Amino acid sequence: MTIRQRLILIVLAVTVPMVLLSVGIVWRLTERERATNTQAILYASRSIASAVEAQLATYVAVGQALARAPSLQSGDLSAFRSEAERAMIGLPGAWVTLVTPDGRQAINTLLPQGSPLPRAPPSVMEDAGRAFASKRIEFTRVVTGPVAGGPVVGAGVPVFRAGEPAYYLLIGVLAEAFRDLLNDRGLPKGWLVGIVDVQGSFVARSLDHDLWVGRPASEGWRAVMHTDGMSDVSSVEGRSLINATAVSRMSGWAVGVATERSVFEAPIRQTLITAALVTAGVTLLSMLLAGWAARRITGPLAALEAGAGQLERGAVPAFRPTWVPEVDHALHAFDTAARTIVAREVALRQNEHRMAAILDALPVGVSLVDLDGRIIVANNNYRRFVPKIIPSCDAERRVLWEGHDENGRLIPPAEFPSARALRGDPVWPGVEFFFRGDGTQGPTWTRVAALPFRDETGTISGAVQMIVDIDQEKRAQEERRTLQAELLHLSRLSDMGQMAAALAHELNQPLTAVAVYIGGCQRIVGGDEIDATRRQKLEEMMRMISEQALRAGEIIRQLREFVRKGEIERHVVSAAAVMREACTLAIAAARHDGVAVRFDVDAPGDILANKVQIQQVVFNLVRNAVEAMEECPRKELEIRLTGTSERLEFSVADTGSGLAPEITDRLFMPFASTKSQGMGIGLSVCRNIIEAHHGRIWAEPNAGGGTVFRFWLPRIRDA
Repeated sequence: MTIRQRLILIVLAVTVPMVLLSVGIVWRLTERERATNTQAILYASRSIASAVEAQLATYVAVGQALARAPSLQSGDLSAFRSEAERAMIGLPGAWVTLVTPDGRQAINTLLPQGSPLPRAPPSVMEDAGRAFASKRIEFTRVVTGPVAGGPVVGAGVPVFRAGEPAYYLLIGVLAEAFRDLLNDRGLPKGWLVGIVDVQGSFVARSLDHDLWVGRPASEGWRAVMHTDGMSDVSSVEGRSLINATAVSRMSGWAVGVATERSVFEAPIRQTLITAALVTAGVTLLSMLLAGWAARRITGPLAALEAGAGQLERGAVPAFRPTWVPEVDHALHAFDTAARTIVAREVALRQNEHRMAAILDALPVGVSLVDLDGRIIVANNNYRRFVPKIIPSCDAERRVLWEGHDENGRLIPPAEFPSARALRGDPVWPGVEFFFRGDGTQGPTWTRVAALPFRDETGTISGAVQMIVDIDQEKRAQEERRTLQAELLHLSRLSDMGQMAAALAHELNQPLTAVAVYIGGCQRIVGGDEIDATRRQKLEEMMRMISEQALRAGEIIRQLREFVRKGEIERHVVSAAAVMREACTLAIAAARHDGVAVRFDVDAPGDILANKVQIQQVVFNLVRNAVEAMEECPRKELEIRLTGTSERLEFSVADTGSGLAPEITDRLFMPFASTKSQGMGIGLSVCRNIIEAHHGRIWAEPNAGGGTVFRFWLPRIRDA
């Protein structure tokens, strides 16, 4: 017999009888027990609800009879009190309260006649209002009676005379009367019974009545209190209960009979235990039969298991023939696969050692992260930069890691290289990161790149990160920026001598005008009596004096701003405003030398720049253009600012003699100059400034003769 046939025999001999017998027994017994328990608890709830309704019906009948009493209709309250007291003899623990529509108690049989009576509680008057409006009996909520001194419920009957509300007749009874009703039922041990009013507050409770009377029932019960039937709820103590609810149609009160799930299901568990014992007996008998039938195949399976253990330890297992064809074929296949797996594992370990050696030899940090950002493998250089999981913020919630794009702006964490690579976006050659430092590492500048890592199906399964230490490079850049700022400052100071003529000319005009206007004022003041016409003329001259003085002050302010040593920080500024202010002094010098200027720098757009440095570049280009036209009969200077969605371009075109071929290729190199007295650092400084702002500067021939100098800067896009 083959192993397949033996296994079929075992399954048929063990599984089929045991499963069919167990399922049939358990299903029938558990359903019978559950139905019996459900019927018992439902019957109890409906029986108690009927008893509560009968007791309330007694109060209603007495209340309706008293409401029609002639003494009450005629207003003889003394005679009515006597009738009410006689009626209460048959209702132990009950009393009559008569309340006027304005809330005064007219009669309360709990107190001797003539005793002062308190006002009715607000809740009673709310019930009275509904009773008068609906002309129906109103069953009160649980309230604390000011006279009874305890929780009280009752039935209220509206009394009308001549069609108008006259009295609210209330048959009151202590809530403990309903507790006694519950205690007289002789309920099984462990059952919990509660009676709640229409608001969901306890009227009576079989457990801890004095503690919970008048307080709300559990939220779960209040949710099902208006629905007859079974439900799962929690008690006010938090116990899980199976509850049967019965609702009184007359009063709207609900009766809940509940028991803990463990008590309710105890008989069911007993049935399950019995069924389990029967099933265990059948199973034992079936297992004995299965063991006898499978005895022949346990040996080969044990050998196969031992071989798997040897394979797990890296050894090649050896098997002996079992003379069962299927088993011998399986063992032979397992032996072949085991030898192949061992050989591949040895090769894989060798490749891992080689790969680890290659990674550790790399001068950069390299790591592979999964889709959740966890490091799968990393070389020693990467661990040197990131020895552990470093938080993104310190204890004071300051950001520890700062990423910077090519323009020096901060990038959000969602745009970090690894995050972009996991979305399929390669980041190469990377972005700069500054780590502020913590207790284990100091401040460090690095460059981080990342590439997507795809599996054999082409799906992104991780990212390869590369990290390079650029701390020394950043420090060198800072030193170069400092030296460049000093050079720019010295360059501006050297330009002051060349600006003297333009400044003298520009300042002479407003100062001369001021002197002329002051002389005119003196003549007016020294003449005859000042009439209205002369006073108006005098005021006009004084206004002109003020304007000319402000003009001179503005020229001096621009000079001071130009000479001021520029700061390294950059800000978002309007390109047009920067160019217009930078050209003011240079254009003044040009017009002083007889140069015709066309000026158009109104193109909109913002740039991220150091304002003083860009003004230095513009001034040098304009000044060079003016000097290039000194010996030319045609002196025309055109200054323009144009823009695209990506950049803003500034151009200075002159009609001078143009550039010599031998100077064109090294025009922007240090110490290259076409002037006999020039130092050759102006255009070199301009190039350094523009390239530091991620722009480009160049020169080209002017179509109308002369030279055009151009430079562009990246434009800050609108948000």
